[in-house]
Amino acid sequence: MPLEALFQGLLGASSLLIGAVLGICWKPGRVITAAIMAFGSGTLLAAIAFDITQPVFENAGFLPLLVGFVLGGTFFTLIINYIDDRGGFIRHPSSSRRFFYHHRQEETSEVLDEIAHVEMLHNLSPSEVQAIIPLLKPLTVEPGTTLCEEGTPGDAMFIILSGEADIYKGPQLMAQLGAGEMFGEMALLTGEERSASVIARTPMKLYELDKSDFDGMLTRSPHLASGLSRILARRLRETTQSTAKAREKSDGQWRQQVLDSVEVDFPLSEQQIQQLAKSSAPLAILVGTLMDNIPEALVIGFNVGSGHLSSSFLMAVFISNIPEALSSSVGMQQAGTKARRILTLWGGAVMLSGLTAMLGNFLSTVANDWVLGTAQALAGGAILAMLSSTMMPEAYEMGGGTVTYSTIAGFLVGFWVVTLSAVG
Repeated sequence: MPLEALFQGLLGASSLLIGAVLGICWKPGRVITAAIMAFGSGTLLAAIAFDITQPVFENAGFLPLLVGFVLGGTFFTLIINYIDDRGGFIRHPSSSRRFFYHHRQEETSEVLDEIAHVEMLHNLSPSEVQAIIPLLKPLTVEPGTTLCEEGTPGDAMFIILSGEADIYKGPQLMAQLGAGEMFGEMALLTGEERSASVIARTPMKLYELDKSDFDGMLTRSPHLASGLSRILARRLRETTQSTAKAREKSDGQWRQQVLDSVEVDFPLSEQQIQQLAKSSAPLAILVGTLMDNIPEALVIGFNVGSGHLSSSFLMAVFISNIPEALSSSVGMQQAGTKARRILTLWGGAVMLSGLTAMLGNFLSTVANDWVLGTAQALAGGAILAMLSSTMMPEAYEMGGGTVTYSTIAGFLVGFWVVTLSAVG
C-alpha cells in the first residue's frame, strides 16, 4: 500500500512538471488557461463533496467535518499569507495582485503623509491623486538652486514639502513660497515659457512631476486635465480665510479617501514590476506551491487501500496542477529564475507530494475513524480555501462568464467518475 500511495501521489503531482514546461516553452492564451483552471476547479469541488465530505460524514459524523474544514481553511490561509509576505506571492496572479495592492497602499500612504497639507491638491478627486502619486519624484536642493528660470520652457511642476523659495520677476522679488505650496503647474498643461524664476532660499525637499510623465498619464486618464484646470481656476480666486484646524480635519479626510481609492488595476511602471518580481523568492514560491499540494497528496494517501478508489480526486488534482504550475513558472521566469532551476524545483515538488501521500497512507493505518476523518476534513478545508482564494477567482478574471461552463463540465465529469468508481 505505501508504494501504491507513492505512485498515486506522484501521478497526481506529475502534471506540475507538464504545467512548468508549458509555462517555459509555450504560454497559452488567457481563455485556454481559464478554461483549464475552471474545469480543474469543478472537478476538485466534486472530489471534495464526494471523495472527502461524504465518506467522512458516513464514517465519523458531522463534528469532524466542522472542526477539520474550519481548521484546514484557517491554517491554509495563515500559512499562505506568511509565505506570500516572504516572496512567494508571485506564484499566483491573485497573490501577486494582493502584494501589488498592499505595496501600492504603502507607497501611497507615505506620499500622502507628505502632501496631505497641500491644499490645492484637494481639488483633485481621490482617483486623480492616485494616478499622479506614482509619477512624483523626490527632490532635495540646496539654497541658491534655480528650480524654474524665467523665459525657459516649462517642463515640470513642483510641490514643496519643506523649505522656502523666492519668486523673481526679472531682478524684482515678487513673493515667497513655503511648505505645502506648489508651483509650475501651468507647464503641465501648456508647456509655455516660465513667467518667473523660482530660486531656493533654504534647503528644500520637493516632489517633481515631469511634463513627459504627466502627458503619458493624460493619454490614459484625460480627466486629469480638467482636474488640474480646477486647481488653476481656484488659485485665481482662492483666499486664505480657512483656519488651520479646519484644514487639518480636511487633510485627514482627504488622505483617507485617496487611500480608499487605491485600485489593484492601476498600472505599475516597468521598473516597479521588475523590482517586485526580483523581491520574490523561488524557494518561497516552491514552499507555497507545496502548501497548495500537500492537502491533496494527503487525501490521496488516506484513500489508498480504503476501498475508496478516488479516481475523480486523482483526475481533479492532475488537471488543477497544470495551470497552477504554468502561471507559477512564468512568475519565476520574471523573477530571473533559469528554466533548469524551475524544472528542478517542480521535480522536487512532485517527489515531496509522493512522499506526502505515503505519509497519509501511514496515518490511515494507525488512526481511528474520528482522527482520520478530522485529518481528511482538515485537508478538504485547505483545498477549499485554495480554490476560493486562487483558482476560481483567477479563472473568472481571465475567462469571464465563459468559465461557468468549464466549471460545470468539470463538476459533472468529477461526479461521473465518482459514480463509475462506486459502481465498479
